[in-house]
Amino acid sequence: MSESRRKYGEADNIYLVSQVDGKCPLCGVQLFYTKGTRTQKAYELAHIYPLHPSKQEIEELKNEVRLHDDVNHPDNLIPLCLSCHGKFDKPRTAKEYRDLAKKKQECIRWSRQQEIQSSYQIEGDIKRVIDRLYELNISDDPASIEYDPKRLESKLDQSMSTLSRQKIKNNVANYFQYIKSVLAEVDRENPNASELICVQVKAYYIKQKSLGLDQQDIYGNIVNWIYAKTNPRTIDSSEIVTSFFIQNCEVF
Repeated sequence: MSESRRKYGEADNIYLVSQVDGKCPLCGVQLFYTKGTRTQKAYELAHIYPLHPSKQEIEELKNEVRLHDDVNHPDNLIPLCLSCHGKFDKPRTAKEYRDLAKKKQECIRWSRQQEIQSSYQIEGDIKRVIDRLYELNISDDPASIEYDPKRLESKLDQSMSTLSRQKIKNNVANYFQYIKSVLAEVDRENPNASELICVQVKAYYIKQKSLGLDQQDIYGNIVNWIYAKTNPRTIDSSEIVTSFFIQNCEVF
């Protein structure tokens, strides 16, 4: 039986457009334009697996993974600019389908991460730690942690890029002792605050791990979570704090 095209409301459109950050996932063009004082749509919601597949398309896509059994489900929809939608539909090849399905899966993962990020809280005292990082001049504070680089290295697996690996090592060497001292100050004013922060970071890490993500993705997601919750001046402060928790055993 042939599927009917479903009507999608404003909320559906907002949700799907936000997944692609307002840009066509194939060419990067903005999905809205301004004419006069009005903002206009410049996209259509495309079915990744076709709504009414031809015999040729059924044969072409028979071995491809379907994102959802219901072709009208949001998981099978993605906003495309008018030009890319036309090119994708005529004709639809297995490679093009596979590439767009992969982009959609990345969008779904990102969207779910946003939901997780908003539902997991972290103590406001962590912002004090981050703010103090901007006061530190490393050259004025030569004391650094004595740590075993082999131990830290053993915690990081092959999914972690060389650049991230080196950044974590540098952050631990330069900032671990300082962050530890600031957390001690926080505890003197608010007993057990640092322990609560550690528990919250550990819980967020365990949630990421339960999703089957690799270390590189988990590292990036924790950095983004701390950044979103604390709104620091720069994201590198979130990277430094995340590196602290990697060395401090809450993460990995």
